[in-house]
Amino acid sequence: MKKWTIWSLSLCLFLSYILWLMNVDVKKGAAEYERNHPPVQTSFYDGKASILNDGKSFYSSLTTDVENARHSVSIHFFIIRDDDVTRPFFSLLQRKAEEGVDIRLSVDAVGSDMKGSTIEGLKASGVKFLKSRPVKPEHVFYRLHHRNHRRIIVIDDTITYIGGFNLGKEYIGKDPDLGYWRDYHLRIEGDVAKEAALQFNRDWKEDGGKGRKTSEGKSTIHSGDSRYSLLFNTGGDLEGRMREWIDGAEESLIIATPYFIPTDFLVTSLKNAVSRGVDVRILVPDETDAWFTKPPGYKIEKELLEAGAGVYLYEKGFFHGKVMIIDHQWADLGTANWDPRSLFLNDESNCIIEGNKVTELEQLVLKDMEDGRRLSFKDFEEIPLWQKGLEYTPKWVFRYF
Repeated sequence: MKKWTIWSLSLCLFLSYILWLMNVDVKKGAAEYERNHPPVQTSFYDGKASILNDGKSFYSSLTTDVENARHSVSIHFFIIRDDDVTRPFFSLLQRKAEEGVDIRLSVDAVGSDMKGSTIEGLKASGVKFLKSRPVKPEHVFYRLHHRNHRRIIVIDDTITYIGGFNLGKEYIGKDPDLGYWRDYHLRIEGDVAKEAALQFNRDWKEDGGKGRKTSEGKSTIHSGDSRYSLLFNTGGDLEGRMREWIDGAEESLIIATPYFIPTDFLVTSLKNAVSRGVDVRILVPDETDAWFTKPPGYKIEKELLEAGAGVYLYEKGFFHGKVMIIDHQWADLGTANWDPRSLFLNDESNCIIEGNKVTELEQLVLKDMEDGRRLSFKDFEEIPLWQKGLEYTPKWVFRYF
């Protein structure tokens, strides 16, 4: 018994030391990376945009655009599966590369699970392939957790996609455990695509690839009713921006996110918004693909309910969209979640939207709220006891979820 006690204590001390060491390394690595990678927000551009909030429509649109590509296709996803949905897409990329189109494909080194044989087949056809943000010895814990969470697609430097979809069967609703998958993505035609191409080049070169010069000339797209600005960032800058957005809201604030573990500063800003009369509504999934992210949010959701905010649970399937809509006037749509991983660790890509397209986006999100139910205090009484215990997970641990 005494030996077992000593062994258990030693193991706990060792694990505590590893966690401490990891946290120190992550903080140092993040500070160093942020110094060399300041946030980038582009100018606003006119553009012709489509909002894609269904996996099949997203996949169909992307496939058509790649099929019609004449010069170049640059694609980065956080996750690309190797399944029955993606294999035909890989074949399309191979064929376009063999036709002479410059095809570049990037996936997160940890997030994706493409097979080696698939990658070699792509390369053999002329597709340029890279794994983004590979893990290296220096700041190894930080490099393990720092992921390229962006989704950037640029076709012929005139069309760009930005949003929450990845590639795989679950994203078109073919995962029986998750069911229907709701997400939000933008397809934009116009000069903003050149800005997306520049960021893709920056990431591509950082991951060891050779950059490509973007095409010259101006787009003929002048929508006149909506404008778009791209935001690329890593680290704490995003939290500050989000606080400014919340603090500037005067009438309404709609938030949609799959993972809701905001920082204390963001929670305070949300409460202050409610207290000054802002209609704050938050949409999160009822079912999730990462159960461990839900318990830490229970206490926060209850606080916001007490303050007067509305929290809605999406019940049609799994909700993965990342959207903010402020005062019915402008919106943010992209890859950043309301969790410390997106706020402090990941590379993210978002789009700021101004104009009439915001109204269309807001109506779609409100419809998603109708496909769910409003959270009540009674719901917290029904939470399993083992999950209630996880509500009190130390906050520094949240960023590793």
